[in-house]
Amino acid sequence: MIIANPIYDSVFKFLLEDIEVAKRFISNIIGEEIIELTFKPQEQTTLSPKYLLTVFRLDFKALIKTPSGGHKKVLIELQKSNNGFDIMRFKHYIGTNYSKADEVNGIKTPLPMLPIYILGFKLSIERAVLKIGRQYQDVSTGEIYNAKDDFIEQLSHDCFVIQVPCLPEVTQTKLEKILSVFNQKWVFDKDTKWLMRYDNANDDDDEDQQLIVRRLAIAAESEEVQQSVVAEENFETTLDEAFREKERIIEQKELVIEQKEQLLQQKEQDLVIERQKADAERQKNEDLLRRIAELEKLMKK
Repeated sequence: MIIANPIYDSVFKFLLEDIEVAKRFISNIIGEEIIELTFKPQEQTTLSPKYLLTVFRLDFKALIKTPSGGHKKVLIELQKSNNGFDIMRFKHYIGTNYSKADEVNGIKTPLPMLPIYILGFKLSIERAVLKIGRQYQDVSTGEIYNAKDDFIEQLSHDCFVIQVPCLPEVTQTKLEKILSVFNQKWVFDKDTKWLMRYDNANDDDDEDQQLIVRRLAIAAESEEVQQSVVAEENFETTLDEAFREKERIIEQKELVIEQKEQLLQQKEQDLVIERQKADAERQKNEDLLRRIAELEKLMKK
């Protein structure tokens, strides 16, 4: 089956604009049942000043069913980046959401946050999916508490990190199957990397997976998505060219600096040689004057 490549921002956005798809996609990542999911109009793609990174961000408000049967509301922030890592930009988005209150039963209140990072590059810990969690622990006794406190929850957060290059070739869990649509091994033509020939022979028994794959198949046939992808590729090409030009200028400047340093070194060497010659000449003159003085003494005698 031909599907669109969700590593592209345009395709990723199209995929998660379907709330049912987004609900199942996020539920499988966080391992909790989402009762209700609302797409917040805060989609944003930001360019790094260093021309190294674009971070694509989608925000959702979710009502989650807790293991005890209760409910909790959280802000879920999806951030996706395909290139080098700029931690300050990710922290900025988190800080922005922390500074905003939300309405719960007509009352403005901050909601707990749950960021999900989808990275197109590897970190030092090379695992496909990482969950970074918190514990409530009594420092004196070491006892771990399962209870949660609203005050603490609003001031700290867990997060999930998905490293696309670390996705396994052979999937074993349901989550690995769902994330397998990000695996770049399905790209079959280097000139159309936004399309993938996805083997979904083993997905017939998974309704969530079918829903995601069908949505990506629709994206592959969408002219609007294709136009957005072309614009995205052109943008990245422009960035690559700008970056290469920047590197070329840096190399030229480094070459000029190196040549100047070599010239300075040569001048310093020349000065040393001139100084040595002057010292030798001075010593020669001093020796000559001393001999003349000695001869004059002898003549006086």
